[in-house]
Parts: sequence; C-alpha cells; structure tokens
Amino acid sequence: MRCCPEAMTLQTRRTLLKAMGLAALTACSPAGADTSGQGGVLALDWALAETMIALGKTPAGIVAAEDWKRFVVDPELPRKTADLGLQQELNFELMAALRPDLILISPFLEHLKPKLDRIAPSANLSVYDPGEVPLGQRVNVTRKLAGLIGAVSAVDDYLLDLDALREDIAGRLSRLRQRPILMVSFIDDRHARIYAGSSLYADAMAWLGLKNAWRRPAGYFGFSTIGIEELATQEDVELIAVEPVQPDISRALAESPLWTRLPFVSAGHHGTIPPVFMFGALPSARRFADLVIAHLEERWG
Repeated sequence: MRCCPEAMTLQTRRTLLKAMGLAALTACSPAGADTSGQGGVLALDWALAETMIALGKTPAGIVAAEDWKRFVVDPELPRKTADLGLQQELNFELMAALRPDLILISPFLEHLKPKLDRIAPSANLSVYDPGEVPLGQRVNVTRKLAGLIGAVSAVDDYLLDLDALREDIAGRLSRLRQRPILMVSFIDDRHARIYAGSSLYADAMAWLGLKNAWRRPAGYFGFSTIGIEELATQEDVELIAVEPVQPDISRALAESPLWTRLPFVSAGHHGTIPPVFMFGALPSARRFADLVIAHLEERWG
C-alpha cells in the first residue's frame, strides 16, 4: 500500500498542533502539576478533596486551588495538585490533559456530568443529607469516597482517631462551665449568617455535645441570614464568630449601640476563631473541633 504525501503532511500537522496544545496546558499548570502521566482523581468539590487528602490520597486537580489556604487551610494542599479553575469556569482542556481515572463532583455540578463523563467517569457525592446522627452523612461520604479512590484501609483508622479526639474534648469540656453557643459569620455590621441544622458548624457542635443556642429552622446548607438585633436573647450564651471579620466591620460593631447593648456582648461572652471551611467534610469538622475547644478553654477556663 502506497503512502499519500498529502495525508502524511496533514497527520504531521495534527500531531504537531496537539503537542503544542498540551505543551501550552502544561505551561499554564501550577508548579509541580504533572500532565504527562495518566490516572488520578480530580475533585471538583473541596469537601471531597480535603477528605481525599485526609485519607492519604493526593487529588490530581481541584477547583480554585489558589483560595484553598484562605478557606480550607488544613489539610494543606499538595503542591503537585493542579488548579482546574473556578467551578463556574472550569478548565476542561487541562482536565482532559490530566487524563484522570475519576472525577468527583457535588450535586451542584450534576448538570456538567455528561460533559465530564467524556473525560472520565464521574461520581456525585454530597455531605448535605441531614440525618439523625451528628456528622453521620459526612462519615457515610468518607466511606463511599474511600471505596472509590482505593483508600478503604485508611478509613477505620481515621474514624477511630476522630472518635478519640471527641472523647478527649468531652473530658476537657466537662471541666468547664458551659453555656449555649451562637455560631456566626459576619456579613457586615448589621447582618450575620447564623448556623444550625446540617451546617458543618452546627453538626460538629452536636457531635462534641455542645448546645446550639439558635433553635430556628435553617436553610439547606444549615445557615440563615439575620439582622444583628435578632441575636438578642435572655439566655446566657456565648457567641463565636468565624473569621475573617473585616477590620471595618469590627470597628463599626465596636461603635454600634445595637451591638454593644446585646447581653452577651455586655457580659464579654463573644470572640472569634480562625477560618473553617463552612461547606466541609470530616477534616473541616476536626479543624473546627480543635479550634473551638482551644477557644472555649480560654474563654470558660
């Protein structure tokens, strides 16, 4: 069979263009991101990504990697994990170049499943399925995820370690004079998000045996937006705000008659803890537990 010079030229051009395209993608990837190999898992949800890392597996790529250290913080994101862009602006070319074995998504990316499945099979997991057992759904997701990524052997040790942490914290709390807690994050000096229901913060508080002072219904994600005046209560409560609290908000609150006259503010029963990913899974719950017990021992000790 004779070769056609025109066809060979066309094929050569296609190969060259493909190689140039992959080289450009590699150049745009974060330092250390490897697009030359095949396999790995892409995590398009931070809760699933942090769970992978906690189980000893490194995601090949995640969304919004540049923001991880501001909102998730711990566990630390491995350097070789690629940044796949924002959820609203996914870099599908880079995702394809990474040639993953699996793509992890949450229900809010379900509409992209047909497109993602052309790159690799996708699995949809959600930490938001309220149950009767605190953190129960997050435990279920951890076990399901471990089965998908080959980390089953790590799950039991991780959960046992988490139970040991809870027992330790329960002992430390038993030595303190406790009061119900209001968990908030400030939107501005007149409005806040308050957490209840299936939110990470409320779920972790229930898991630790802490009482949530907010008893009104919350939305799907476990929080409601309220006016500061709605925090007025006759109950002896402790308010914990999750950082960041912008300096201009702190200054405005300090000068606000509405804020300063709230009973828990007058009593000095309020403070802040460092950032904890509010949409997180068990690793974020663990970070929350560590930060909250340290805060309460300082406040209530």
